Amino acid sequence: MLTPPSSSHSLRPSSSSDDNYYSAAASMASLSSSSISLTASPDESFPKWWPSNSASLQKYITFSDHIAHVIVPNVTVSGDDDVDDDGVVADITCENVIQWVLSAAMNRNLDATINDASILDKETTSTLDNHTRRSRIIAEWSQGDEVSSTTTILDPAYRHDPSLLPQENTENDNPNLIPAELLALGSVWYLPYSSCTSIADRFDPSNGIKPTRLNVGDWNRIVQAGDYFRVHFDPRRFLETNRWDWGRGSSSADFTDTTKPGVIVARDDDAGYLIINKPPSTPVHARVDNLVENVASSVGRMFWMERRESILNQLHDDVDRAGEYDDGQATKRKRRKQKIEQLVYVATPQRLDQNTSGLLVVASKKSFASYFAKLLRTKTSGQLVTCRIESKSDANAEEKYYRSSSCGVHKTYRCLVCVMPSKSSSADDTSIKSMKSEVERLRKYSRERTVVRHFLEPSIRAPKAFFSTVPKDVYNPESWAECLLRITNVSDICTVVGNKPSDELAVSLWGESGKPDECVAVVELEVELLTGRTHQIRGQLAAEGFPLVGDAQYGGAVPDDCSVWKEKCKGRAESYLDSEQLALQCCSLEFLNPRYEGTESDGTDKNWSIMMVYHQELFYRRVQTRYTTTVMGGGRIDLLDNEEVSHAHVFGFSYGFGKGDHEKVASLIEEHTNIIATFDNSNGLY
Repeated sequence: MLTPPSSSHSLRPSSSSDDNYYSAAASMASLSSSSISLTASPDESFPKWWPSNSASLQKYITFSDHIAHVIVPNVTVSGDDDVDDDGVVADITCENVIQWVLSAAMNRNLDATINDASILDKETTSTLDNHTRRSRIIAEWSQGDEVSSTTTILDPAYRHDPSLLPQENTENDNPNLIPAELLALGSVWYLPYSSCTSIADRFDPSNGIKPTRLNVGDWNRIVQAGDYFRVHFDPRRFLETNRWDWGRGSSSADFTDTTKPGVIVARDDDAGYLIINKPPSTPVHARVDNLVENVASSVGRMFWMERRESILNQLHDDVDRAGEYDDGQATKRKRRKQKIEQLVYVATPQRLDQNTSGLLVVASKKSFASYFAKLLRTKTSGQLVTCRIESKSDANAEEKYYRSSSCGVHKTYRCLVCVMPSKSSSADDTSIKSMKSEVERLRKYSRERTVVRHFLEPSIRAPKAFFSTVPKDVYNPESWAECLLRITNVSDICTVVGNKPSDELAVSLWGESGKPDECVAVVELEVELLTGRTHQIRGQLAAEGFPLVGDAQYGGAVPDDCSVWKEKCKGRAESYLDSEQLALQCCSLEFLNPRYEGTESDGTDKNWSIMMVYHQELFYRRVQTRYTTTVMGGGRIDLLDNEEVSHAHVFGFSYGFGKGDHEKVASLIEEHTNIIATFDNSNGLY
């Protein structure tokens, strides 16, 4: 293989203005039949097949910000002395392609020998260190292979410890990621030439053909001419994830300065859940360029490390008892069930934004994931029904709220908000409001238990738009989701202008230049979330004139346009507006302890029903992404996908198409998305 680059500066080629993942590759589709004929020395174990000039390079690789799109060329090689030799096709591995991308991104000389032995031949510190890093990654993967078989499945996200990858401010001579580490992070996607009859059709999202994420097990996989790679060669890193011990309690008595702090607040393995104190700057789910630095993967790896030894012992015992099995039907059914059993199960039925901290429920059993998802969707529909019923019986009931007994989960958030008198959203917007009157408005909400109500404009983009009423001239007003919250407590006011202590407080909250000019003070609020919508607390409070401290998307901070910030954003517009320090924490969580037997609904529970608004939002997003799906047979999919929960329930039949395979549909949903899916194959459900 090529020697990995030794320079320590960040990978940053010139970027393209085209942000579409597929368009760059589609423009190279005609190159699938192209070939490169090269001459190699007879003693070379691999040919020098990399294009050595910029013209040929641009034909097979193109950059779009932090992404490289590659079409693998057809390479034939002949020796110097073999004049009549037509040449042989060079074997190219996934690792070769990734190294080509790294070399191109670093503007290195691409006319280098692909020779695995070169790593050991060059006795340099950086090269030897790269070899050590590569060997460690492959060894980690092999540990998973010890227990992975036809009866167990270990998610690739759980096999690697991201804290052992290069971190910021490292003293390593080569802090840039090598190919094996990019594979471990899940930063490489692959679409073979054979995935479609027409090469151009591969890059049309409407065909439903998408690249798959590669892992370390694919490092030596031989690829073919025309295969497509998407390499996120400079992926976003969420290093805060690596600073915590995901198997330790948050109040562990044995915590010292030399150990990582814990995150676990409560754990019940029998019921199948744990509650963690999620750190800020940590995503809950995997990202397109980073599979392992998130809550779900960190918890999954913790479970994997806990269970590895016991699983190995159990597998050895099963081998010893193999001769005791009979061929009865019960045993065959058990074996078929084992073939799809997951080694470690982790799901996140509850959601928190990346930079929101606090209490988060993580499921370690599918039964609890289904149970908690049902609680959340019941909570949302229950609050909406409660408020509408009260509105019919009391002229002032629209502004009052009493906790619904039908809701099995309640969450409270603590947040720090900006007081901006000049940006008041109260009825008299023409006058300049005083700081005191604005805070008094918040206190009145709290005293009178007012339900703050807004409507969310349907959109897949952030920031979201929240309105006090649905505009009359909008298309399909039913698709606007109703958002409800209640302010339960308001703290004393703290000024951030006018004197030295206030100025120091402002610097500690926003830095030297992040405070909005209109902000004169801050107050801490406790908010009970009655419905769960994306960015609901952030958007509703901003619509009331009280954006969260540090929230650049909704006016609570001034976006930083310095080069360091742009570097962290990796050229993404949405990340540029994201807030690194968001003053929002889930501080209280209540839910009914599970009391159930079995995992499937009988399909008659009305709590599974959801409002049309969710179907409309799903339809809107499907149309926007040009995604289509063909289903054999019929049925219904109830989808709830918002900040709190992402859950789909598959059931029923269609008079026109009959009844489909609901179990298969649910498995496909979970395989290709982060949505938790349940199914009900009972007859007679429409």
